[in-house]
Amino acid sequence: MRWMRRSVLQAGEVEHRSPAELSRAAADVVMLSRFSYLFLAFNIGTSGLQFARAYMGRPPTAPLWPIDAVQWLTGGGWFEHDRVITVIGLLFAIAAASFPRTLLWRLGSFGYLLLHVSLANSYGSINHGSHVMLFVGFALLFLPGRDEGSRMARKNVLSCLTVLWFAQGLILLSYTLSGFWKLWHSRLEVFSTDAMSRILLDRALLEADNIPVLLPFVAQHNWLAQSMWWLTLYIEVFALLVVFRPHLHRLFGAVLMLFHITSDWLMNISFSLNIVMLGLFLLLSPLAPDRFSVSGTVRSLPIVGIPFRLMQRRQRSQRPQQTDRVWLVYDGECPMCNNYAQYLRLQQSVGEFVLVDARQGGPIVEEVRRLPHDLNDGMVVKIGDRHYVGHEALHVLALLAADRGAFSKFNRLAFSSPLISRFTYPLMKAGRWVLLKLKGVAPIPPAGS
Repeated sequence: MRWMRRSVLQAGEVEHRSPAELSRAAADVVMLSRFSYLFLAFNIGTSGLQFARAYMGRPPTAPLWPIDAVQWLTGGGWFEHDRVITVIGLLFAIAAASFPRTLLWRLGSFGYLLLHVSLANSYGSINHGSHVMLFVGFALLFLPGRDEGSRMARKNVLSCLTVLWFAQGLILLSYTLSGFWKLWHSRLEVFSTDAMSRILLDRALLEADNIPVLLPFVAQHNWLAQSMWWLTLYIEVFALLVVFRPHLHRLFGAVLMLFHITSDWLMNISFSLNIVMLGLFLLLSPLAPDRFSVSGTVRSLPIVGIPFRLMQRRQRSQRPQQTDRVWLVYDGECPMCNNYAQYLRLQQSVGEFVLVDARQGGPIVEEVRRLPHDLNDGMVVKIGDRHYVGHEALHVLALLAADRGAFSKFNRLAFSSPLISRFTYPLMKAGRWVLLKLKGVAPIPPAGS
């Protein structure tokens, strides 16, 4: 969870998000899940995902394991009741769209989708058209229940965002695997100057009775066909990295949606379900920045953005740090924490250094309580709109400390390295726990206690 928060929620190319923004993003995840189940219900109610479309009127010739499992439990011939199964699946999807926090409805919707996809692929051929929707349905199974108090709310926020990250990862993983398969299958064809043109000509022979709209035009312009080939490889191979780069969520979502539309017009290969899933979980990603940034997008691009990221890091290293006020939220009942806070000398580096006892409450303490962080797990430093917790707080305090006096010099020497502070802080937490036990002091109570 900590790795996910560092990689996704506090990505270097996106401004730090406040607790209120994270809560809104989590609420958006629930709303996206509603639309996902509504789309599933629409497809079941029309013709796209009706069970009759999967059942070909005869027993499956190459049943997949879910079909084998149901046959073993119920006996043969159950799939002949396709209308009843379709109605049950539709009811589950409608219920999941109405009550997305209820696991029973999500589980029933996923079960129907799993049986439909399994049966459709149990006749000796594989159709990938519904796989991404199945992956999303699996990710949504982990959506948390309703909030039960502020402490549970913090967990639910992270759980909702983790579900979004999981859904995005499963969607984009399918494209990355497709990209690596193209690289392996084509091998030296990657460097060929007419690879895409030959693919299109082969496709034209297969679709002789129904030539796609764009195929004749693109096939006649080799430079355009080859550009599309290289762009497709780049986008697919690096798709999975987009999960960890929120600046690219909407861009890659739009590009992959356009890729499927173009594939339909160019080669009669349609992935309509993928287009909707990309639109919901990438184009409408709650983790994407509110405003489109050209510089942030370019820096986030795999490989292409490396020189721009190096340039930005160099500029940041040369930029003097401007800090007017620093808040340190700590446990005032812990002698070690109290002495450490009192001996810190930050006045030489910042305009104002404010010590806040977490047990006394106050606006800053309430703000910290809304973070996905337990105050008993460590101190919190607030600088501007950003919060540093645990070993990160220790590291930041060491960097900001005035370089005078034996204590300050030792503090900078000991904790200015992120690696050292990461390994040292658990020892300090253990020492705090022992001191509180010896004093007979209870842990910091949660909010509302």
